Amino acid sequence: MHSFKSWSSTGFLVAATAIVCAGLAGCGAASSRGSLPVTGAALQGVVHGGGQPVANANLQLYSPGTTGYGSASTPLFNRTVTTDANGNFSFTGAYTCPSASTPVYLVVTGGNPGLSTGTNNPVLAMMALIGQCGDLTPTSYFVVSELTTVSAVWSLAPFMLDYAHVGTSAGNVQGLLNAFATAQSMVSVNTGTAPGTAPSIATVPVTEINTLSAILASCINSNGSTASTAACGKLFTAATPSGGATPTDTIAAALDIAKNPGHNVSSIYSVYTPTAPYQPALTSAPPDWTLSINYNSPALQTPSDLAIDSQGNAWVLTNTASSSSVSVLNVNGISGTFPQSGSVFARMALDPFDDPWLTNTIGSSVTELNGSGSRVSSNPFTGGGIQGPGALAFDGSGNVWIANNTSTVSKLSANGAVLSPAAGYPTGASGPPAALALDTLGNVWTANSAGSSIDVMSNSGGGIPGSPYMTGGLSGPFALTVDSAGGVWVANRVGSSLSRLTSDGAAVAGSPYFGGGMNSPIDLGLDGLGDVWLVNSGSSSVSEFLSTGKAQSGSSGFGSAALQNPVRLGIDRSGSVWVANLGSTTAGTGMVTQIVGVAAPAVTPLSLAVQNTALGQRP
Repeated sequence: MHSFKSWSSTGFLVAATAIVCAGLAGCGAASSRGSLPVTGAALQGVVHGGGQPVANANLQLYSPGTTGYGSASTPLFNRTVTTDANGNFSFTGAYTCPSASTPVYLVVTGGNPGLSTGTNNPVLAMMALIGQCGDLTPTSYFVVSELTTVSAVWSLAPFMLDYAHVGTSAGNVQGLLNAFATAQSMVSVNTGTAPGTAPSIATVPVTEINTLSAILASCINSNGSTASTAACGKLFTAATPSGGATPTDTIAAALDIAKNPGHNVSSIYSVYTPTAPYQPALTSAPPDWTLSINYNSPALQTPSDLAIDSQGNAWVLTNTASSSSVSVLNVNGISGTFPQSGSVFARMALDPFDDPWLTNTIGSSVTELNGSGSRVSSNPFTGGGIQGPGALAFDGSGNVWIANNTSTVSKLSANGAVLSPAAGYPTGASGPPAALALDTLGNVWTANSAGSSIDVMSNSGGGIPGSPYMTGGLSGPFALTVDSAGGVWVANRVGSSLSRLTSDGAAVAGSPYFGGGMNSPIDLGLDGLGDVWLVNSGSSSVSEFLSTGKAQSGSSGFGSAALQNPVRLGIDRSGSVWVANLGSTTAGTGMVTQIVGVAAPAVTPLSLAVQNTALGQRP
């Protein structure tokens, strides 16, 4: 599962894992390709707008930027490349790639989408993520359309400012490559159809992708007029974010919608005009414009926890009445399921090496698995006051802290050695901790749901002066996460609110925060820009709040069309939010949902963010 990744100004240098290779049009072993420039292979394909060929359109091949998020992409064509009268393109010798492992994407601008001779659409812009240079061959064939544009923009939104500025940091090559793989899973760039390469266990939101594509087509299949009554004018006005600039092309409009999925939803839908190639489509406006992929498998149907590893895989803990299993899920499906016969585990967390640790409430023990799903030696770990353990988390030294069903927490070393007293460390609370989190100083924060307080102890188990904290509108705190300033965000299940405390326990002005569709939140996490994402048990949705406490999601939250009784979430390095769902009241109907590219990429696993003081920061 683990691989070394690096990046240079000459291109991507990646030892790609299976998650990337299967999603990038054939992907080879990038580690053996080196970083030398390579002459690009011949390219051929077709450009369609609303099913119509786009003639005389300009094409450009880009490689993503390498100096940060939204950094300038590099145009690769050394001469003008256009489509013919039938929207086809076929050429050779027009570009050189920085390296064989460099991922590239095609952008189409302008052209005649089936209008009278000589009429071009100046605001037409579409794109397709076509994979790594070393995988392009003279027989490769690519389709560029509204469908490929939607899948590309929604997947790349966390890395993108416009079609000429798609980039990532040196530390997040994997995240960008995973975004390429997600786009290809939703829509195939080789056939131009949805779903793309998604595995059989995945349900891609084809109807919504079709609807968004038809909305773009209403502008693309026009002369590009931005008059208030024209299709492009209506689309650009509706897509303009609050306080933002009006988009000037169809990719920019799509990006505004992807980045603001709850904004002007009905107005954007009103631009929709039925377009033959893009059926079936939505018959009414959706709750929001997020795109969610649902993964359904017997291995995922009774999830109790979820965590994201350094490669972008979602590790999912599921339970039956008598045993548990751990599965590794990504856009290509389940890469492994590891049954844990005879044990029923409550919660899971990944250490900085991506190894899962699990708590056994009934057995009062903790088990560590390796990356292959096998138990490490000396398992299970007991002692140190471990009693009916639930939530667990790691400090910056790799020690694991465990919340017990008494008013105590326990501490084990990275090797499982007992570091807490025989009775554990008392939290000072009136009830067992509902959740715990570690800050970068090693302090342990616990949520006392019954007493509506937050209790904090030092890394040595001593109480922090001023603890417990009871300010900030705490009301049945059920989950908490530490931010980059050392304070905490708290999900209040009883109060359906969000509280924020500083590192010394003082309430931040404005706390508690309401709105954003919050309804009995039971889990939360931070993305790479410090925004807070919450799981709503009362309304089957997730909510987003800016680091300022302002709600970004609407009154229904995000993802309500796809989620069903969600319980846990995690944010990956490509900005997707992964959610574990319990499903309906019928046992065994749960699933895992990937809300594509809606957040800012985050450092994963969470234990590594704590260790590297990178909480609420992008990798």
